[in-house]
Amino acid sequence: MNQAVRALPVNQQVGVWQKANSRLLAKTLSELSWEEAIAPKELGDGLFILELKSGVSYRFHAWRTIWDQLMVDTASIARSYLNSPSDSALEASQFFIDAREELGLDSATLANFLEELANTLMAELRVQENYHQKSAAELIELEDDELQCYLDGHPKVTVSKGRLGWGKEDYQDYATEFLPGIQLEWVALNRDNCQLSLTDDLQEKDLINAVLNSEEVEQLTDVCRQLNIDSSRFFLMPVHPWQWNNRLVNMFAAEIAAGHIVHLGSYGDPMLPQQSLRTLSNKKRPEQLNIKLPLSILNTSCYRGIPGRTIKAGPMVSRWLSETAASDSVLASRRTIILEEPAGAFYPNPQFEQIADAPYRYHEMLGCIWRQSVHAKTEETEQAILISTLFQKDGYGYPLVCEYIHRSGLTTEQWLSKLFDVVVVPLYHLLCKYGVGLVAHGQNITLVLDNHQPVRVALKDFQGDLRLVDQDFPELNSLSDYARSVTVRLPSAYLIHDLQTGHFVTVLRFISACLAEKGFSEHRFYQLLGEQLQSYMNHHPELEERFKLFDLFTPEMARVCLNRVRFKLGYGDSSERPLPELGSPLKNPLATTLREE
Repeated sequence: MNQAVRALPVNQQVGVWQKANSRLLAKTLSELSWEEAIAPKELGDGLFILELKSGVSYRFHAWRTIWDQLMVDTASIARSYLNSPSDSALEASQFFIDAREELGLDSATLANFLEELANTLMAELRVQENYHQKSAAELIELEDDELQCYLDGHPKVTVSKGRLGWGKEDYQDYATEFLPGIQLEWVALNRDNCQLSLTDDLQEKDLINAVLNSEEVEQLTDVCRQLNIDSSRFFLMPVHPWQWNNRLVNMFAAEIAAGHIVHLGSYGDPMLPQQSLRTLSNKKRPEQLNIKLPLSILNTSCYRGIPGRTIKAGPMVSRWLSETAASDSVLASRRTIILEEPAGAFYPNPQFEQIADAPYRYHEMLGCIWRQSVHAKTEETEQAILISTLFQKDGYGYPLVCEYIHRSGLTTEQWLSKLFDVVVVPLYHLLCKYGVGLVAHGQNITLVLDNHQPVRVALKDFQGDLRLVDQDFPELNSLSDYARSVTVRLPSAYLIHDLQTGHFVTVLRFISACLAEKGFSEHRFYQLLGEQLQSYMNHHPELEERFKLFDLFTPEMARVCLNRVRFKLGYGDSSERPLPELGSPLKNPLATTLREE
């Protein structure tokens, strides 16, 4: 357990540990049921039983959402073996041992998974400590960068904070929930071997100034002078201290020995990791550029590196999106924010570059993406939050979305209508008019509030999470040929999943459940979403054919399963990131509620 938990009296340690396990077990039962990996049977009155081939059974109370998801009452879970109640406390890890046959877990996969689960529980203990006895009213007063440290993390992945490769000290030094102040390492990279891309209105000194103050810039300059680092031959770039110490000093040892990479030391303002861990914001000057760095650890579903394939195109794509948002009437009227990625750098490993089909993590170890901070793009009266904040609950189980609505002075219906208008409509418009798909999950979408009311959205993460339709939309002609050539192109039937799965299933599914627990109808929730979409569509008859191409009102949609991927593939290396599994089709709430109108 982490240091803070060990300091508690033994009886309190046990209570915290049990609560962490019960929370994770409830999430596991809910998500794996939804993914159809397990099949609990309803006995009546909301009581369910899961009977496993191991002879173990789990009983619990739950209610079923409009998305066919069981929302499990954490306090109701009970385990028994051969119908005899278990005397031992509930352990999340024991569930996966009990259910290994149903989940298809071989011994190697199960053992690795339990390690990832143990890391998640270590983080869960700290998360609980952060917001334990904090009310929703207190949490929503925090600045976004700090508030991210209180969030539970990925709602769909059971081992949402697995972070394989990190130990206890790494968690305390670098994990979001510990609110660390990370000082970055700096290296000089030989320009002949480094890929670098900047927008025309940005200079390299701006990238350094985003992290270093004037005094530290002078110190870094002096070090470069002492080491004969010529700015015409070398590019200065920050690296994550964990990545430097655990991956770069050994994997790039030949480049370091040859003088192609020169370590310059630690400099700069303390940086705070966001929910994604590898994106860091400036704690002292939050309006400065965010820094996204590779971390070669396995977290949620893949290794968190930075591929070089889109580094050159990244600034082009985000600038094009920003200009589009400013000139397009739908986006401009909603003041949609594009958090540009004005610079990117990548340094390939010479040895692994000779192995084209090597596991992808070896091709993504050294690079950096600079991204605009949302704090530089919002007004003084506005508050920016990750949209995943809305389905976070406080230490007393009260959803933050309910507190935002209460403080806004609006009715729930008014508040949700504003939310859908400023978030979903811009995403759908980008898809239909420009053929641009964004994986709009809880970490990629930043909601901007004014007086606690939704007023606009900030979109980000365009390198890897932006895809284009595989058809020749004339609206895409203003994007450079090169950017179009290196960006993933997908058929419309696949691209629509970025909105349906990436946003509806991964974000709205959990917000509507939170509100339903407090008495607001899920059917009405999706009726309001449908009304906002229909209103937008009615105002743009010129896009009628595109609306048919990207139809959000089909009776069924794909059930994309993330946890089952790990169970199936295990922990072996691959040259490509893993693709999700598909379950049986989902009934589309938008179609269901539309028929009821």
